[in-house]
Amino acid sequence: MTEQQIRIFTSNDGHAQLEVALDQETAWLSQAQMCELFGRERSVITKHIRNVFKEGELERESVCAKFARTAEDGKTYQVDYFNLDVIISVGYRVKSQRGVQFRKWATQVLKDHLVQGYTLNQRRLAERGIEFEQAVDLLSRTLTNQGLVSNEGEAVARVISDYARSWSLLQGYDEQQLAEVGIKQPDMQPLELDEALKAIGELKQTLMAKGEATELFGQLRGNGLASALATIEQGFGDELFYPNVATRAAHLLYFVIKNHPLADGNKRCGSFLFLWYLRRNAALLARPVEQLINDNTLVALALLVAESLPDQKTLMIRLIEHFLLLKEPARE
Repeated sequence: MTEQQIRIFTSNDGHAQLEVALDQETAWLSQAQMCELFGRERSVITKHIRNVFKEGELERESVCAKFARTAEDGKTYQVDYFNLDVIISVGYRVKSQRGVQFRKWATQVLKDHLVQGYTLNQRRLAERGIEFEQAVDLLSRTLTNQGLVSNEGEAVARVISDYARSWSLLQGYDEQQLAEVGIKQPDMQPLELDEALKAIGELKQTLMAKGEATELFGQLRGNGLASALATIEQGFGDELFYPNVATRAAHLLYFVIKNHPLADGNKRCGSFLFLWYLRRNAALLARPVEQLINDNTLVALALLVAESLPDQKTLMIRLIEHFLLLKEPARE
């Protein structure tokens, strides 16, 4: 177990006080702690845990882990711990009021754990400067406004956490900023408005057939989409304002989501065009698109862009660019 933290749970009646381990986005208790929590004999808890796995409700491998614990004799032992899913399942089976209290407490603690910076050390946050604080603030607002404390919430937090690790590595070299991608790629292939609209139309029909879109999906509102596609191609003389695939794709995703050029489906269409632009220019990327941006990462980035404030635009562009590894230009 890594990045493990401890929270203290005290039952309303004061009879149970437990050191609860937080790790891997969930709460963990040993079998002995569950006995104390639910006020049941070890044999009863053992039977219920066994039935949870026997009946196929949960898979043991994904909800059980070993923690190193030091016993009273001074020796360290590997002890089986069970995550919140198991704790809740056993609580339902023994019909324990303390179990209901623990579930509510653990859910709130885990949400706070995500909102306050996921598993990031709070002491380090103060040392990492304004850009990092903005990232954590954005994480907090996205999780709270979207009500995410599940797989999507974990994906959003993981994006910020990954960004944070890289930002920390670059801290001493880039004056406490994630540096702008400075590579110039003059051979980028543009995305034309007509083909973008045709592709969005095909996407719309596919989604409507699944009941996942309405007639409003992808309908233009003004010239916002044309402006976004034209803006990323702009330059002055021989100097391009957006000189590489990473910065162009990042701005395209940002413009479509934040400027709302479509009546409905801006996040989905923005994500769709973002991937299409990357695939069109895949020869300029260091790795295949699928290895750089998976579905969870794309969902997380789209949500973060949607929830970001106007003054966080630079932060969002850097965050998106962070995932797009470019081929180094050939040396002359």
